[in-house]
Amino acid sequence: MAPKSLSAHELFALDEAGEVAGAYLESIGKFDLTQLSQAEWMEFLKTVLNSYGERMRARLLNHTAPF
Repeated sequence: MAPKSLSAHELFALDEAGEVAGAYLESIGKFDLTQLSQAEWMEFLKTVLNSYGERMRARLLNHTAPF
């Protein structure tokens, strides 16, 4: 099965989620993912997933153009 290509909306949401996740890493002063504790790793993943969902919802509900 070929990997699915992300839509423009998905790519923008993913980029924005990455920025939020980066801010989380900045807030704890760690940038090497291998150095995260189990709790920090779980928080990082939740940050990425929740931010992605929030950004996708906002883009779609606001009818944001995908460019």
